[in-house]
Amino acid sequence: MRPIIFSQITEQLKAKGIPTFWQFYILFATTLSVIVFSIRENSSWLYTLSITTHLFIFFGIIAGYRSHKQKNYPRLLLVNGAGLIIVAKVLQSLSYLGFSVSLYIPLLIEEQGIALLTIFAFIHLIMFEKKFNIKGLLIDYCLLVVSCTFFFLLVSPNLLNSLIYDLSFYQQLLILNIFIGLILLSMSIVHYFLSKTISLTDGVRIVLTAILITHFSLDIVMTFENTTNLATINGLSLSIYHLAGALTILFIFIEKFSLDYSPIAPSRLGNQFMWIASIIAIITIPLGLIIRSLLNAPSISLLIIGGAGSFLSIIVIWRFIMLISNANQQKKLLTNLIQTNNLTKIPNYQGYLEYLTLSNLTNVLIVNVNIDDFKSINDLYGRNSADEILKSLAKRLKLLPNVVLVAHTHSDMFLVVFQTKESNINALLKQIKNNLGVWDTVQGKKYTVPLSYGASYCKGVANPEKLAKQAEQALKEARNQHITYSIYNEKKDSNKLPRHELRNILQQSVDQNYLPVHFQPIYNLKDGSLKALELLIRVESEEHGLLLPGQFLEQAKSYGLLTSLTRVCIKMVAKHYASLPNVIININLVPYMLKNHRILNSFIHLFEEEKLPLNRFCIEITEDENIPTRELISAVRQLKESGFTIAMDDFGTGYSSLDRLSVLEVDTVKIDRSILLTAESGNTAILEWAILLTKRLGIKTVVEGVETKKQLSLVKRLGADSVQGFLFSKPIHALKASNIALNSNDIRIVQG
Repeated sequence: MRPIIFSQITEQLKAKGIPTFWQFYILFATTLSVIVFSIRENSSWLYTLSITTHLFIFFGIIAGYRSHKQKNYPRLLLVNGAGLIIVAKVLQSLSYLGFSVSLYIPLLIEEQGIALLTIFAFIHLIMFEKKFNIKGLLIDYCLLVVSCTFFFLLVSPNLLNSLIYDLSFYQQLLILNIFIGLILLSMSIVHYFLSKTISLTDGVRIVLTAILITHFSLDIVMTFENTTNLATINGLSLSIYHLAGALTILFIFIEKFSLDYSPIAPSRLGNQFMWIASIIAIITIPLGLIIRSLLNAPSISLLIIGGAGSFLSIIVIWRFIMLISNANQQKKLLTNLIQTNNLTKIPNYQGYLEYLTLSNLTNVLIVNVNIDDFKSINDLYGRNSADEILKSLAKRLKLLPNVVLVAHTHSDMFLVVFQTKESNINALLKQIKNNLGVWDTVQGKKYTVPLSYGASYCKGVANPEKLAKQAEQALKEARNQHITYSIYNEKKDSNKLPRHELRNILQQSVDQNYLPVHFQPIYNLKDGSLKALELLIRVESEEHGLLLPGQFLEQAKSYGLLTSLTRVCIKMVAKHYASLPNVIININLVPYMLKNHRILNSFIHLFEEEKLPLNRFCIEITEDENIPTRELISAVRQLKESGFTIAMDDFGTGYSSLDRLSVLEVDTVKIDRSILLTAESGNTAILEWAILLTKRLGIKTVVEGVETKKQLSLVKRLGADSVQGFLFSKPIHALKASNIALNSNDIRIVQG
């Protein structure tokens, strides 16, 4: 079992880039450190063994450095620093063996090595700062170290004097090494609190730093004259140092500079670390002086206190200036990200709006450029090729004449801003079409990239959102008409509302339970009496006035609001019912409302709830090719059993008119105006056949759209029962419905 575990560990270390030979050497050096500790006297054999071990450590460090493909400067600093320390220790061992080596040369070399390791550690912290975008992390760390150092010196009155006057130069260097080691160890602690993760590299670095601190601490203990058991302490110091060498080899092999931490914790805790460091810096001097006074320590020169306080304050102020500057940079970067398309690196729709809003351009032409059937390009050539086509198109659009801005607003859509005179629009669009063509060469391969264009023009200061919507409408028109480009015509599209705006208007009508319902009269042809009133739905908007069904009916159906609007209409009828003439009221229902039993039952229940007599209402069933007539049989039967009469609307226009007539139990047929116009032009056969057919079935007929006396005479001659049209009355508001004439003189006068 043990050999298997050992083999697994060996394979894992090999996967991290450590050859088997150096794995065994690291194990050997670790074992050797124990052997060195067991030697209780400073023999020549001990120092000879130490020199040999250091040479192997040196070669191991070089091997670790060469194992990395990337020979970067931080790693070079690490290797050089470790190498200098090894050279210093070899020179020290040679001096113990009797060679003529100055005591200060190894010390200076060792300090240079430690300095390089310190620089390496600071670079590591800078890399951490850059990767996680924690601006000023190194400054915060230095501020924290300086603040803690000042505080320690303040509350230890005699420490500074002892360090300067009571210790030898060698001891001072060892104290400095311990201080540097503590700084490096604190860096690891900072890393941990920011990342909340300790990798293998982090663990080795922490242990290595702690071992070096212990080594220097033992060395300084041995410098004091009253120290006992020098051989034991020296053996422990050397053994720890050999262990540090083994860990150094391991560290250089596994150090990848990847900083593979989760980015969430560093980003969140970076600002907290900044505030902690700043607060500690601010309270260091006052708190240190308070503790110093409690200890009855001698006073310190105000010049020293003021200088230290000023130094810390300057660093804190500098940090906050950097923080503000960084916040501004981050804001600019965020704005740029929000306003730029990630693929083509040009402005997106937000960037387009921002640019035109701030620029106050005049004589602006917006062209919506769209790749036709871009999905097929994606499917045929793959996403990468499709992305390259988009990038290429963005570059080509920038080269067009008079172009001001190119924005990538949707996956396959671009908005291009031009400045040009109105008289040049058609010529410019033709030039754009010719310049772009239908072919593009991307990465040496030729692709067909067919384009459609929709344009919108504004003479005054541009309204970017309005122009973009108009250009999109023009693009839709170009597609519907199967032409390359179209220019938005405000007069032509004045009755069209943007879909979302229309949705808001319809929803408000439902929420407010109000519609300005209108009625159009239906007259009996025999005596001219008022036979019925057809309820006509209207929608009112403060900005656009009264909207007719042609402007909103299809959208209301697609939005799922038609049922709610119909309910509001019935409530409006109930509100005005008492003032309406005592005749039948016709209400239109689309077949999907009849097919849905829940909606139908709710519809019938609403009449009962509003206390409306069902026998005073006629339900007009409109055409819907998606719902077969036979699916409406049960609904029509339920309505008739409830008391409603049934009318079939728009007879003669739908494919299922005859099918409806043969299956549904209808009381009235309303013949569409198109059949009347055909009859007026001379072909009366269809109108005559329709009236005759319904009479034979015992069904009443109403001819819609009667606008002239000639048409009235024709339908009266052919035997229709009732008429409806502008000849008698246009639709009028419910408030005026009580004034509708109960009789029509025109109908009585006209002869059949």
